[in-house]
Amino acid sequence: MAEPDAYASPEIPGGPVPSVPKPKARARYAARRDEILNAASRVFTESGVSGFTLAAVAKRMDLHPVSLTYYFKRKEDLAAACMLHALERFGDMLSEAEREATPQARLRRFVVEYFAARERIAERDDPQLAPLGEMRMIDGPHGEALRRAYDEISHRIALILKDREAPLSGGRRRALAHLIIHQLCWTDSWIGAYETADYGRLGERVADILIGGLAADGAVQPTTPLLTVGGASADNDEVTREAYLKVAIDLINKEGFRGASVDKISARLNVTKGSFYHHNSDKDELILACFERTFELIDAAKREATATGRTGWERLWLATASLAVMQASGEPGRLLRQYGLAALSVDDRRAIVARFQQIAHGFAGVISDGIADGSIRPVDPLLAAHLVMAMFNSALPLSYWSSGATLDTVVDAHVRPALMGFLRPGRAEL
Repeated sequence: MAEPDAYASPEIPGGPVPSVPKPKARARYAARRDEILNAASRVFTESGVSGFTLAAVAKRMDLHPVSLTYYFKRKEDLAAACMLHALERFGDMLSEAEREATPQARLRRFVVEYFAARERIAERDDPQLAPLGEMRMIDGPHGEALRRAYDEISHRIALILKDREAPLSGGRRRALAHLIIHQLCWTDSWIGAYETADYGRLGERVADILIGGLAADGAVQPTTPLLTVGGASADNDEVTREAYLKVAIDLINKEGFRGASVDKISARLNVTKGSFYHHNSDKDELILACFERTFELIDAAKREATATGRTGWERLWLATASLAVMQASGEPGRLLRQYGLAALSVDDRRAIVARFQQIAHGFAGVISDGIADGSIRPVDPLLAAHLVMAMFNSALPLSYWSSGATLDTVVDAHVRPALMGFLRPGRAEL
């Protein structure tokens, strides 16, 4: 599983750096570079991978694109620098958290610092945090530098969770670090619905949910068997529309938007590109269909959990744990990961985010029912819903876990802490 380790700040090569011996010239160069990173991060966040070009960044800054090549030779250089800058800022947040004495206080401080940064971004006092999901689009030396930086951040998050009173293994803490990063990055899809003045409250409430979980005092892990989500695939050689969806989802989840090329999708199915375009209008339309299939799977899990569970807690556990296990199973036809949004146009992304919001409200209703029947502790239902959606969407395939890991491991190390609390006082070893 790829997560961060001791934080260094490797330089991203961005083309030949001109000689600037005078301090004033160096200061001007650094200031302009920061301006470019700020503009580029906003373009990346607003327009996704498909809209991220040097020309788009130059237009945002009212510059000629050639001017940017003085600082970044290619758009990949600039994208990597944006992501590295975002990771450096995660490192700054962790530096504040590491001052605290207990794991609960450290995690709370880290989350609060993250939402404070989001508030400064919204007020345009700080640069936008570039999305980390499409790190897969960066390869070569840039990719290696980013993976080292990411691994360092993950390692530091794992360390702030270290608890002498209820020790977790290093592997369990690294799994939780991965989950925390994804839960915070998922914020991009919902934070715009809140007033900037509320961000401080959001940070405190999100931290409370991560630390204490959702289960009410006395609630235990349900013993009801998990649901089988998605059903069995037809056992034949016919290449159907569903087959394209399953392969596209698998490739995007593993290799990102660029990795899931028409050529690769066609090769995986052993068909021609002509066959691809017979079943699909284009790649963009196929990605939209992948999201629709994801929504259908989530809705099916919610319906079956509602019919099976007796309390809000049981229904929430059944739906979200079942989806997480399916996501980790490695079988074709899983959920498209949220970072697939970066591949969409602005209008399509807006529509998909709105659909995610509808689903979150549905889960919030389940959580509200649990609060009413006493099986879920009092929390902000909508924030909790966003966090559990990030949980099942981000479950890593078993191939990323340590040898010997099973789907029960995923439940114990990923689902259970997310729903019952990372650092709940008095909890047993997870």
